[in-house]
Amino acid sequence: MPKRETSLTYAEHLQLERLLSCQVRRSEKHGRPAHDEMLFIVVHQAYELWFKQILFELERVQATFSGPEVDDRSLGQVVQGLGRVVEIQKLLLQQLDVLETMTPLDFLDFRDLLFPASGFQSVQFRLLETCLGLCRADRLSLDERPYDARLAEADRQRLRDAEARPSLADQIESWL
Repeated sequence: MPKRETSLTYAEHLQLERLLSCQVRRSEKHGRPAHDEMLFIVVHQAYELWFKQILFELERVQATFSGPEVDDRSLGQVVQGLGRVVEIQKLLLQQLDVLETMTPLDFLDFRDLLFPASGFQSVQFRLLETCLGLCRADRLSLDERPYDARLAEADRQRLRDAEARPSLADQIESWL
C-alpha cells in the first residue's frame, strides 16, 4: 500500500492555482474590459474539461471492444461509462442556458478580439466526433478547406491518428 501524504490539500490535488489562473480576458489586456468575457471563457473551458472526461470514458469503452472477443463481464463497465457520457452530455446542454445569459451585444464587446479563433477549432470535440464514427469524408469543409485546416499541426496529427483507428461505431458493429 502506498504511503499516504498527510499534507496534501484539496487545492494542491486539483492544482487550483494553476487552473484558476487560466482565465485571461483579452478585452482587459486591450484596455476594453468586457465583463461577460469571463463567463465566455469559463463556460468554454468547462466544455473542454468535460470533453476530456468523455474521451477518457470512451477510451476505456473502446479498449473493451478492441480485442477479437468481448468478455461479457466487462459489459457492465461499458454501460456505466456510456451512462456517464450521457449524463455529461446533459450537463453540457444545460451549460448553454448559462451562456445564453450573455446577450449578443455583450458578446460583441469582445468578439473582435478573438478573431479568427472559433469553437470549430476544438480538437477535443473533433476527436469525440471521430471516436463516435464521423469520418473525414462526411465532414463539411470550412471556406473550401478541410475541417482541420485551421488547427495546429500537432492537433491535426492527433486527428489523423484517431481517424486511423476504428471508431466506437465500427467496434460495436463488429461486435454485433
